[in-house]
Amino acid sequence: MPHTSPDALPHPLPESQPPTLVEPLSERILSLVQAAGAVGMAPEGLLVQLPDTSRSTLNRRLAGLVSQGSLRVLGAGRATRYLAASPLSRAQVDAYFSLHWQSRPVARFDESLLGTEPGLSLVQAQRLTRIQALVPKLDAQFLASFVVDLSWGSSVLEGSTYSMLDTEALLLYGQRHPDKPTADAVLALNHRQAAQALWADSALTLDNVCRWHALLTSDHGLQDVADSDHFLPEHQRGKPREYEDVNLGGSAYLPPFRPGTGFIAKSLGRIIEQANALHPVQAAVYLMSRLPYLQAFANGNKRTSRLAANALLVSQGYAPISFADMDKASYIRGIAAFYELGLVDVLAQVFVQGYIHSIVRSSVVPVAMRGTGFKVGPLVQALAHHVQTGQRPADALASLFLR
Repeated sequence: MPHTSPDALPHPLPESQPPTLVEPLSERILSLVQAAGAVGMAPEGLLVQLPDTSRSTLNRRLAGLVSQGSLRVLGAGRATRYLAASPLSRAQVDAYFSLHWQSRPVARFDESLLGTEPGLSLVQAQRLTRIQALVPKLDAQFLASFVVDLSWGSSVLEGSTYSMLDTEALLLYGQRHPDKPTADAVLALNHRQAAQALWADSALTLDNVCRWHALLTSDHGLQDVADSDHFLPEHQRGKPREYEDVNLGGSAYLPPFRPGTGFIAKSLGRIIEQANALHPVQAAVYLMSRLPYLQAFANGNKRTSRLAANALLVSQGYAPISFADMDKASYIRGIAAFYELGLVDVLAQVFVQGYIHSIVRSSVVPVAMRGTGFKVGPLVQALAHHVQTGQRPADALASLFLR
């Protein structure tokens, strides 16, 4: 909203009228919650700090601050806690996750977080599509290279020990690394199959998402991978969970479990419908956060969300994201921040960096530029600054990426 000077107000307040003040108790509550940072405060904790305040009065003030947009509420019942609506700093988020997960407040599934706020503005999403001037045509040749990048990048985020060269040797020449787990090889091969299936039909539908999940989690009947948690038995592949409860190790987040209601399948359909209404880049961030949050399947949710994030990008002719060069620690922190704090902007920032890396990796840089050499890090930062601010990069190579 543009700044308006006092002189421009259509009806200035009389000089005798005192300025509006924040109600003292509400101000104190807001101060306490802000000081608590990412941990937030439960009503019981606030009552300890405000011994002269009744529970009913506190509840009224909290409701008022939430309706004004000053506070946001997480959880329900005894797990309810309040956080400041102002963005948390990365230091506050890191301080929160420095606590052992058993010491962090329980974060129960909150259906309102399935809303369509992607954490990335439409303007920023559009800028990400305008830095693709050097991306070649999305043809069979592009697919062959992209499949290797995606299979490696996404598998690394799952903990695979395969390097980029290991993945390339496996997918292009059929050479499995003899000293590394068979499960890691199958993980990469599954990514290739799923990526090829998406390329053949990139429509973002419930049937396709389930099909991609089934391909990503198949064990192919191999005994060597029976003990790996990367794969699922046939009856769970490609099927939204109904009677399987999910326990996320090392997390204070409790996913939904409503057996016999069809809630998960219906919610997955809702997520897909809402993603289709977003800009393709916004939809990618939305799917990367909401599909794992729902824990739509018994396992393989993050893998499926990363693949599904490419559906609308590919179908509308934009460069897909391979997740190669995406910082694993930052990605995990972004997912965890949404799980436990309802913050999507942390993951959105990770996505922007990762997507720009993918764009640079898949672009055809002029021979003259390649011959003199260039550093990818500064180039990515220059493009990220453009996405954030809209300012044209001063760097000559970065400018070549702009349409």
